[in-house]
Amino acid sequence: MDDVAKAAGIAKGLLYKHFSSKDALFQALIDRQGESYAGELRDSLKQADIAADPYGAMRDGLSFWLRKMGDDTATFNLTDPGVHHGYDTLRGSLRAVIAESVRAAQPGVGAPYAGLVAALIQGAAENLGLAWRDDPGAIDAEEALDILATFCWGGVTAVLGAGTLGEAAR
Repeated sequence: MDDVAKAAGIAKGLLYKHFSSKDALFQALIDRQGESYAGELRDSLKQADIAADPYGAMRDGLSFWLRKMGDDTATFNLTDPGVHHGYDTLRGSLRAVIAESVRAAQPGVGAPYAGLVAALIQGAAENLGLAWRDDPGAIDAEEALDILATFCWGGVTAVLGAGTLGEAAR
């Protein structure tokens, strides 16, 4: 907290007036960034015609995700190198946007199913993004996107198509 107060040019007491601890400050930063990323992702998906081209919309969203994961200058990475409960809110915000898109692409899919599919897409994007970021020379961003989009699309169409959730959601 000393370093944060010094960098902000304020007294540490003022910092503690607004944030009771380092964890509270960290949580506030993550929450703010989660809202910002969710807004950016929502805007990215609004550019696509989800109903007419759900694959293209999904690819646009995944492209956004990989850009954020691969950007060393990003204001905040989408994942924590350790485990911190604060990231749950950030992930939840992004998962909600993905679930909205799933419901826009397939209006008959109910909230619990859209949320589960969103969690699967998010998990795949997060994990591929981490692996790709850790070995950036292995493949370029476009190839990483191709792999991720193909994998996610195959899963989404299998689950929401004539598969288990597609029938259960109707």
